[in-house]
Amino acid sequence: MPARKSNIIVSKFGGTSVADAERIKNVCSIIDATRKEARLIVVVSALGGMTDSLLEAIRGAVTRSKEPSEAVQELVDRYERAAHHLLPANDRSELFAIVNHYWAELGELLDGIFLLRECTPRTRDAVMATGELVSAPLLAAALDANGVPASAVDAREIIRTDDDFGEANVDMPVTYAAVRRRFENLGSEVMVVTGFVATTDQGVTSTLGRSGSDYTATIIGGALEADRVDIWTDVDGVLSADPRLVPDAYTIRELSYIEAGELAYFGAKVLHPRTMRPLVARGIPLHIKNTFRPDTPGTLITREGRPSGGRVKAITSVRNVAVVMIEGTGMAGVPGVSARAFTSLANEDINVLMISQASSEQSICIVVSQDDADLAVRTVTETFELELSRQDISRIHAIRNCSVLSAVGDRMRHQPGLAGRMFSALGRCNVNILAIAQGASETNISAVVEEKDVRPAVTTLHTTFARRENRAHIFVFGAGGVARCLFDLLRAQREWLSTMQHLDVVVIGAANSTEYIWSESGIPPAEVVARLDKEGTEANTRDILRTLLASKVDRPIVVDATASQEVAAIYPELLRRGIAVVAANKKANSGEQARYDALKHAQREGRAPYLYETTEGAALPVLTTIRDLVDSGDEIIRVRAVLSGTLAFVFNAMSSGARFSEAVREARERGFTEPNPREDLRGADVRRKLIIIAREMGLRIEPDEVKLEAILDSTFTDGDAESFMARLPQLDGDWAERVQTTAASNKRLQYVGEVGPEGIFGRVESVDANSNFGILSGTDNLFVFETRRHEGNPFIVRGPGAGVETTAGGVLSDVLIAARTMR
Repeated sequence: MPARKSNIIVSKFGGTSVADAERIKNVCSIIDATRKEARLIVVVSALGGMTDSLLEAIRGAVTRSKEPSEAVQELVDRYERAAHHLLPANDRSELFAIVNHYWAELGELLDGIFLLRECTPRTRDAVMATGELVSAPLLAAALDANGVPASAVDAREIIRTDDDFGEANVDMPVTYAAVRRRFENLGSEVMVVTGFVATTDQGVTSTLGRSGSDYTATIIGGALEADRVDIWTDVDGVLSADPRLVPDAYTIRELSYIEAGELAYFGAKVLHPRTMRPLVARGIPLHIKNTFRPDTPGTLITREGRPSGGRVKAITSVRNVAVVMIEGTGMAGVPGVSARAFTSLANEDINVLMISQASSEQSICIVVSQDDADLAVRTVTETFELELSRQDISRIHAIRNCSVLSAVGDRMRHQPGLAGRMFSALGRCNVNILAIAQGASETNISAVVEEKDVRPAVTTLHTTFARRENRAHIFVFGAGGVARCLFDLLRAQREWLSTMQHLDVVVIGAANSTEYIWSESGIPPAEVVARLDKEGTEANTRDILRTLLASKVDRPIVVDATASQEVAAIYPELLRRGIAVVAANKKANSGEQARYDALKHAQREGRAPYLYETTEGAALPVLTTIRDLVDSGDEIIRVRAVLSGTLAFVFNAMSSGARFSEAVREARERGFTEPNPREDLRGADVRRKLIIIAREMGLRIEPDEVKLEAILDSTFTDGDAESFMARLPQLDGDWAERVQTTAASNKRLQYVGEVGPEGIFGRVESVDANSNFGILSGTDNLFVFETRRHEGNPFIVRGPGAGVETTAGGVLSDVLIAARTMR
């Protein structure tokens, strides 16, 4: 039921909010604005850092490494400096008269610790209470000095606990009655209450433990049935993940009590699991806001929250846990095994964070704090001593250095496939899952992973579920024209892909022929080439392969924008490990048939995308067309093609009057050729493309079965690229004569490849000037498909077949397909 309107707001301010005079002034402004909404009770923590100083004072007294008087004086000096900046002289005198006895008590307590060289939990609570006991009067005085009537209230007057010092348990009936009596006549004056502290029924000071001031605030809010409780802290609210692990974590606007409780239990530092308990029964909202950004919405926690339709809202983690494994075939069908294990752990006050049991009943996983691992194993071993001696239980041991990851949201149990997607996402980034569990509350799916895998696991799950994006991580071999254009495209398309496609493509590295750079957190595309030049680490392809295989990123994709046989040789290992490959390099698919078979087998084994559309016709959909025809049951009878953009440019340029050597030089300068143009001119590029086409059609072929007409004679096979280019004018005369002879018959020369019943070959053909092959210009490629369904009326794919921009666009298209395919 909704909370009864009490016209009361309880606001709690943490230590960072009141760390110094300037921050206290900011808090005063927030309080002044809030009290205009309703009557106001403020709960305040110790000044930021004072709790740590008190702990250090205790350590110094126990070890006698620091005089108690020196420790107290340091605290007093800091406190009085803050008061000096906040209060006029008369007000300071009144304040110091109130708090000096607290400093005196602190000195006496530390002297006792110093003398005895020990500190009991009771004494520790008395020391630690000092921070809150002096901060409340300071804030009340600062409010008064700023025209806001205020009084300090010692929470020890109203909150009763047991004597479990350090984290005492509150006697709610007694406390609620005391709170109501104390504030029954609450008026416009702001009540500033000490957080964290309480007393036992014998009047001994106790503390409420971690997040005790938050708990103080919600206890008071629950007792008074407040309109709401505000927790003012140093973050914008409850975040979707730990920002130290996930830089793009965002503030969750609304949560239900149950969701917030799950987040608190599984590591969300802004909340303690018990904080909300006093609010739940009355449906009192809890609002978490940022003291330093008070205008931001924060996180509102209510009974229902904001339903997400089964969507994951946040990813959290509990670090430094261990998995206690109980294994044995003799447990199957035996009742009470789990109960005995849990009872034995409870008897030793060991908290169980999570449990998981195999359906075969042959293993039980119990997750505990790593600090409790040895005791847990020893305790459970003693409990099952008989079963171990009979080998009904074969082994009890602990797996250390683990973490629990939790996906939290509403009604997730009713979201089909959610758990499967979670585990699939972790598998994609090479994270092994040790145990899994799903809460009956429908708000939590948890998995245990090794501690070293926490960052990639949380990042991946946050991107996939909380942000609802697909994130692909690419490594690029090559730093030439295609790679540079690809980086430009990634930068230009980033916003479009994120907004319209919910896809984030992150560059994690790049390599040239001798060096590479690597960063799993990402490298801005605009910086890749420059950073490779300045920061590159010397490495060979095998070194880079080891780095790739050890990586922990979601949807890893390797892009090969080289012509390297060495890079092509690592494709099988990448694919077998589930790393996608996007290749503009033709060498992997055009070598010996056995190697091609092994490559395809590796792809099937790893179930990773392998895309290489740009190995034919740059960005033209040639291979896609062939696959669609074959997969749909059509029979491809023949493919005839001008399939080398380089040769097309050279022959078209000669038909327009250019000399052969001039045409080759221009093609090279414009980036249409392989790094060494001799590869194109001697037919190696055509051979590879014909082999790739044939294999996509389902043919088995060795490279030497492709018959090519030579453009260059054997005298042009030696020398580097520059000497080769220098000798090309020797061929200008022969080619000029051949072009002129052909033109006299209204024909043109084209280098045409064919895969068909007559074999696989490439040759220079004289084609009609007005035919499909004869009207080509520039780097245009043209593919003519004769199929059973299209017999007598072949269809054509035509377009630019070379150019770094065109090829880069095709590579990016393949990258996007790979990213979407890797579900």
